[in-house]
Amino acid sequence: MRVLYDHQLFSLQDAGGGSRYFYELMEFMAAAHGVQVELLLGMGSSVHSLKNLASEKTTVMSLDGSLRPGVWRYIVNEAFTNAVAPFRGRMDVYHSTLYRCVPLVRSRRIVATHHDCVHERFPEMFPDTGKIRRAKKRLYRQADAIVCVSEASRKDLLSFYDVSPAKTRVIYHGVARLARCSKSAVTLRTQVRRDYILFVGLRAAYKNFNGLLQAFHDTGLKDSLDLLVLGGGPLTPEQRALIGKLGLTDSVISMPVVSDGVLAEAYSGAKLFVYPSLYEGFGFPPLEAMSVGCPVLASHTSSIPEVCLDAPFYFDPRDQASFTRALLDAVNNEEARRQAIEKGSEVAARYSWNKCGEETLALYHECQ
Repeated sequence: MRVLYDHQLFSLQDAGGGSRYFYELMEFMAAAHGVQVELLLGMGSSVHSLKNLASEKTTVMSLDGSLRPGVWRYIVNEAFTNAVAPFRGRMDVYHSTLYRCVPLVRSRRIVATHHDCVHERFPEMFPDTGKIRRAKKRLYRQADAIVCVSEASRKDLLSFYDVSPAKTRVIYHGVARLARCSKSAVTLRTQVRRDYILFVGLRAAYKNFNGLLQAFHDTGLKDSLDLLVLGGGPLTPEQRALIGKLGLTDSVISMPVVSDGVLAEAYSGAKLFVYPSLYEGFGFPPLEAMSVGCPVLASHTSSIPEVCLDAPFYFDPRDQASFTRALLDAVNNEEARRQAIEKGSEVAARYSWNKCGEETLALYHECQ
């Protein structure tokens, strides 16, 4: 069976949950019996070792160059893919990595992955919501099968799009325990001076980072703890202004770009990991935190309780008072923290990339 993956997601991001998902899938498929993998990558600088996947069973077609992730890299890679795709023959399965099918890829069956409906639920937060919804509608109509990363994401898909439930399949992501690194530990110690609460990733409005800043202020925890903010790029001027207004300038530490090693050390050393998002289709960070024994405080919304079960401390992200109370409890209730750590390790162990790969491969075979 020949399975093809395209450039789209890797053209737009070098790191993130989506790119990790497709990298892990391709790594599994590259080792699977009877599967030939093709990645039409083009130009890229992913944190994942995509080019190293190349082998007798795996073809990675790439370009030299160093364009930043974004629209220009996407355009270059789209042209490259359409130039070489007609010469690759007809694939058995084409698994699109984003919202559309590359036009000149030929395949017997098309598989799509539905991650979430964040654009549909929060259209006011995104300038391109209409464009993305039209692309998704076209892709889901073309697809022979649609992978949903949680029951919550499947429910949203069926709510917003005219899709036959028979085309859908819930296949959970895996989670890999991040490897700790002594060199990264030194890097982290140069930034953090005392115990800290941890926030990881993007800070788009629906991620509710501002709500965390407000709760951190309202609890008075800034007097004894720092708030460590990892990844997601530099703090915006608006975020810096709010931090200053709340008197948190000396208590918020931002590291805009970090390695997996620093991330592993940060999870392992945190007093608490906080996941205040208003909406998620799956959500990697809480499971990553749980896998290394870090207690988690998370929003009780969308897919989060489905994926994380009863391991985290929970709060209502629409109720700031609920957030403040839960944050104080999660920091100070030692018995509850011990239970959260134990349950978290058990929950995280349920998710493996091997299981995700096996279920996805079974779906590919069903599509043929």
